[in-house]
Formats: sequence, C-alpha cells, structure tokens
Amino acid sequence: MEELKRFALMLVFCAAAGLIYYLLLPSGSVSQTAKGVLSALMLLCVLAPLFSFLGQELPRFSFADETNIFYDGDTWVEAAKNTVKRTVRDVVLQYTSLPYDLQIDAHITSGYGIDIKQVRLVFDRDFNSRGDLTLALAQALGVTPLVDVAEEE
Repeated sequence: MEELKRFALMLVFCAAAGLIYYLLLPSGSVSQTAKGVLSALMLLCVLAPLFSFLGQELPRFSFADETNIFYDGDTWVEAAKNTVKRTVRDVVLQYTSLPYDLQIDAHITSGYGIDIKQVRLVFDRDFNSRGDLTLALAQALGVTPLVDVAEEE
C-alpha cells in the first residue's frame, strides 16, 4: 500500500512540475520540444513500477536458512536436495494431493547456498491451480519450476 501511495505522489509531483514548466515556457519551437520532453517524462513516471517489477530477482533458496538439515552420511548435495524436496512437498500440499515425480538439478555453492538449476514436477493428471502452484514454488525456491502433466499412453 505504501508503494502505491509513493507512486501516486510521484505522479502528482511530476504533473505539477510539468504544468509549471509548461506555463513558464515561451511559445514556438522551444515549447514544442519541451512538450515532447514532458510527455516522455510522464510516460517514464507511469511505467516506473513496471521497470522496478521487471528488475526484481526472486529470493534464492538458502541452505543456511534451513534449520532441519543434518549431515547424516549423505553428501551435502543430497542433504540439500532433500531440503528442496521437503520445501516442494510442503508447497504442493497447499494446492493438490495428486502424486508427482520430482526432478531436481542443484548443487551447493561456496557459501552453503543451494544453486538450483532446474526443478521439474510431473503430475499424473492436470488440476485447476497449476499456475498458482508454479508461482508459489517460484517464490519459495527462487527458480521457476517446470510443472508438467504426464502424457497418457
């Protein structure tokens, strides 16, 4: 809500500054050029939230954030994949109880983070909230998963 207030305030100030600038300009070719510049400025102000949204990165999944990981003879990569599996399972259960096959391509970074290259879920059949599940998994893992439905043979 605060972002929306800031955006509206920015638009009001840009419009007011543009109006004052427009009123102080003499007529003629300088005025035409200034109108073009003011139009471009207002267009950039209106599109600013879109640019900030496109520039955001999803949060990365961190191995260090998970408190339930214990090294019990598995490799660190397997322990990390198990953590990702638990996270995926927890998110999937919020949307469907259908069985799925999970494939994870990941490795541990030097800072004990999990660098997830790809996550793929293959469900037995389609379900209604597939898009919502994909978005929730992308937010939880920091990478957009492939959510597919198995082809019937």
